[in-house]
Amino acid sequence: MMLLKSKWFKRISLGIVGFVVALIIYGLLQLIEPVQIAPITNSEVQFNGRALLIASDADMVATAYADAKLDRVAGIEDTLTVIDLPLNQKQPRVSQVQVSNSVMSWPQIIATSPDGKKAYIVEVRSRPADGIEEFESIEEMPEGRKVTVVDISDRAKPQVIESIDVGRNPEHISISPDGRFLAVNISEKGRELLIIRLQPDGKLGKRFYFSIPSIDIDRENQTAVWHPSVEFLAINQNSDTQVGFYQVQTDGKNEVTVKPLGEPIEVGNHLSNGRFSADGKFFLVPDLKWNTWGNFRQGNFLMNPKGEMIAIRFQPETGKSPEIASRSEVGLSPEGFALSPDNSLIATVNMRRTYLSANFPPVWRGKPYSSLSLVKFDKDSGKLTTLKEYGFEGLLPEQASFDADSKSLAVVIYNYREKSPKTGAVEFWNVVGGNKPKLERTGFKIDVVRGAHDITLVK
Repeated sequence: MMLLKSKWFKRISLGIVGFVVALIIYGLLQLIEPVQIAPITNSEVQFNGRALLIASDADMVATAYADAKLDRVAGIEDTLTVIDLPLNQKQPRVSQVQVSNSVMSWPQIIATSPDGKKAYIVEVRSRPADGIEEFESIEEMPEGRKVTVVDISDRAKPQVIESIDVGRNPEHISISPDGRFLAVNISEKGRELLIIRLQPDGKLGKRFYFSIPSIDIDRENQTAVWHPSVEFLAINQNSDTQVGFYQVQTDGKNEVTVKPLGEPIEVGNHLSNGRFSADGKFFLVPDLKWNTWGNFRQGNFLMNPKGEMIAIRFQPETGKSPEIASRSEVGLSPEGFALSPDNSLIATVNMRRTYLSANFPPVWRGKPYSSLSLVKFDKDSGKLTTLKEYGFEGLLPEQASFDADSKSLAVVIYNYREKSPKTGAVEFWNVVGGNKPKLERTGFKIDVVRGAHDITLVK
């Protein structure tokens, strides 16, 4: 009885009750979906360029991130799909070639040569042995080691030229704008950055490995992105919270050196893959905010806040250090984004919480469908302005691409919420210009091998 009268007991009891009530209220709030599914207009699509390349990871479904159940389908393997452009909406010209790849990285695992004749794909993780259907953790997926070179000069008959072992879990790739080098991130301590000199025929040449000590290969996905000048790389580091800029130099003996350009800049909570503006004055990168709850992993993916699009001013010729130019809130989990060729618009691809499995939790905000956020970008000032968010069906969309004219957008959908899915898709949207640009969902889509997670325009 004395315990029941204790002030401390009452305080602890009230605290527990308050915590339970707060959890119940938070759970009920998850029943509300503030993002609406965009209506379908059934309008025509004009998507221009040379080709679209799509990488599909057939080894796992989207929800394997949550429960490590792969839900494999016999006979369906990792694929590179080539869609010939300009798009023929009535009879799309689609071809495929088997290439090992994985979704377990940021969405830039494809790079293409400036002449549009070669594609380079990093493996990231490799195919599980036959009979393996689930793991204790998805991190148990077997390691990958290869960079594959594909000849895409004949869009109807893409062919693998070579597939070379370059190190453990090559997980990101970027080609220098002059087509001479590949930058590849490796999950090996002391060899986090690999630069490959390309041969005249497009095959892989001499390799140079570099240590980036501030990268924790066990805690973060890596990125290394070329600057338009080919003189610099932007690299995420320090558990994906910072961006460091590095100077790349070559000498008369064709050796390559990489050195830091000042100190890295503190940028965000959990950064994804970035890219430079066309003039190189800004580095654009999404922040997924997946580390908001620290070591509470479930909280990071169940209760993550909306993400941000961030513009970093980078003008080394002025002698000034890089600095944040602008931030703008976008949707939940904006892992990938597209920058229009005219550099006026950004579309972030918000997977929201579609990675959650069907049964847990039964209902949760962000679980039913995905979204796009359209962001206006001022290429002179770097200012970002979010215009609108558009919902659409499909799980785990990670990347999108504008067409060569900045008038259409293609979005990859990993798979739909169904038992043992066999296909993913590329969904096409139109860009309506003017003072208030907007996206228009056409409803036109092309089915591809399930696990579509990266898309690249061959201009």
